[in-house]
Amino acid sequence: MAVFKNTAEVGIRENRLSAIQFYDGTLKDLVDQSKEKKLSNKCGSYEQCGICAQENALSMVAWIKGAAVINHAPVGCGLCGIQYADKPRSDTLGQDRHIWQIISNIDENDTIYGASEKLRKAIDEADKRFNPTVTFILSSCVGGIIGEDLESIANEAEEKYGYPIVPIYCEGFKSKMWSSGFDAGYHGILRKLVKKPEKKQVDLVNIINFIGDDRLKTLLEKADLRANYATAFSTLEDLQNLAAAACTVTFCDTLSTYVSAVLEEQYDVKRVTSPPPFGVKWTDDWLTEIGEITGHQKQVAEVIKEEHEKIDAELEYLRSELKGKKVYVMSGDTFAFQLANIVADLGMEVVGISPLHHDQKLDDGDIGAPEKLIKVQKAFEDVPVHVCPRQPYVALKHIKEAKPDILICRHNGVVAMGIMLGIPTLVEGNRNFSIAYDGIISLGRRALKALKTRRFVENIAEHVELPYTDWWLDQ
Repeated sequence: MAVFKNTAEVGIRENRLSAIQFYDGTLKDLVDQSKEKKLSNKCGSYEQCGICAQENALSMVAWIKGAAVINHAPVGCGLCGIQYADKPRSDTLGQDRHIWQIISNIDENDTIYGASEKLRKAIDEADKRFNPTVTFILSSCVGGIIGEDLESIANEAEEKYGYPIVPIYCEGFKSKMWSSGFDAGYHGILRKLVKKPEKKQVDLVNIINFIGDDRLKTLLEKADLRANYATAFSTLEDLQNLAAAACTVTFCDTLSTYVSAVLEEQYDVKRVTSPPPFGVKWTDDWLTEIGEITGHQKQVAEVIKEEHEKIDAELEYLRSELKGKKVYVMSGDTFAFQLANIVADLGMEVVGISPLHHDQKLDDGDIGAPEKLIKVQKAFEDVPVHVCPRQPYVALKHIKEAKPDILICRHNGVVAMGIMLGIPTLVEGNRNFSIAYDGIISLGRRALKALKTRRFVENIAEHVELPYTDWWLDQ
């Protein structure tokens, strides 16, 4: 069955990927049951936190250079865009992170009489203010419920202005998996922007990743290869050229399972199936496969040799200092298992993993990150896994029971949990910090620094009253 369907919307993850939100067991059991898609998508009776697919769709398109984004939604739905207008971090990293966003401001009257005119005015205003090269229209729960015809309005505006107007159907009520928003964003890009190439660019490598430090461009350039990033800081031309690349590399199945599968199916852009470059051996294998696909085997071999010589001495030191330290990892589905592999590569012991959801299959039919981890780290088979969809009252309990020396997390809010428990905590908010050879050294250095804060965070924990009863924590 074809992955890509030329329809306005892509299916939600519960249906396509048998995605689940809760699981408690071992890594081996998770892998075994996922192969047969035996796990059901249970939902908690109480939710302390949540996130919407629209926010994840926004994260896919907000930082495209020259793009305007229209949230066809009540004003509150558009407030998630504030975090993407990240000027302090933008200035620090030397990245232009400003975004062009307009909210159509659907109100109660519009739910009865319709909001089409507000959307037309928002498109006109975006053109007037920003002179964009492309405009994305994000749907919302309200717009979906009242049946706003985004497609017709987008087509009218596209004819009027002469550049692409792309509807993205990411209504939050459709799916409990916020990651369905990633697929919605990429579906709009694939459907309306990607073009069949006149000629393949055999040295071009698509990189599907979140925003963050650029740690790969230089590495690939050493092997005479060019990086084509999607979507952060890409241009309209970059996105149109996705189909011209020799291969696609991905760093998170959660983010990229759909887009990489479609690029291979529709345009014969090969997927790099080796695990992404988190840890030394995974980086070696990843680069080697890229070299084989592009015909740059010799250059890649030289890069691998050079990088090993650069890090070997410090890596051995870090391993000796960190050996036996216990680590708990809490992050997005795929990234959690990738971080676990680096932790093991540094000689530390993983005592628990909490992904925020779990896809039992992938669009491309490849095995997922949990199974790839078991294949290289047999000791991980019995590691406890607690799938937990952003619920602090559940996550804190699992972390407390594991008693780690270090907590590694992706999201800033989890840091507070670690400190309240007296656990030194590393935040991998920029998931590119730990990529490739420099990345494992970076994580090792930061782990050593974090361990030196133990007495400090224990002192904080002694003066903190947790917002949960002993009855709950002791269950």
